[in-house]
Amino acid sequence: MASQNILHHVNLIVDDLPSAVAFYRDIVGLELDATPVQGFPSQFFKMANGTQIHMNELADDKPYRAHFCLVVEDFNGVFRRMKDAQVIDIKPWGKIRRLDTGAMQMFARDPAGNLVEITCPADCAIAADILADDLVDLSEENRIFRLSGSASSAQNQGRSS
Repeated sequence: MASQNILHHVNLIVDDLPSAVAFYRDIVGLELDATPVQGFPSQFFKMANGTQIHMNELADDKPYRAHFCLVVEDFNGVFRRMKDAQVIDIKPWGKIRRLDTGAMQMFARDPAGNLVEITCPADCAIAADILADDLVDLSEENRIFRLSGSASSAQNQGRSS
């Protein structure tokens, strides 16, 4: 039955709604969605298939490694904007890598400190200057997530993003 379930939305808590909206709209490239009046500052974003990100400006604690993942079409552009904004965070999960699926994976912090994983479709074309960047590590040692049956999948059981 899991194939009939869909993710409706992810809710993010932020400290400063205008700066968070600018991050997700201008750096990540998401589209604003209609947002109901909720009694506190909020903004919704459109995602594929009707999925949304709900953003609320409320006081709350933020975890260090917990995150959600966005698949973007223009990984190169998002990488460059995130690097320029100095929001790429390699501390929780390591440097930017290519996964066994062929997709690239990076993590960044939004202005409220929420961790966001950014990936692209499998075997997405990545610019040579990005692959050579100090924030990127394509070595085997940096491939911490393995597909089942790969050489080191047993050592990574229990480790997932």
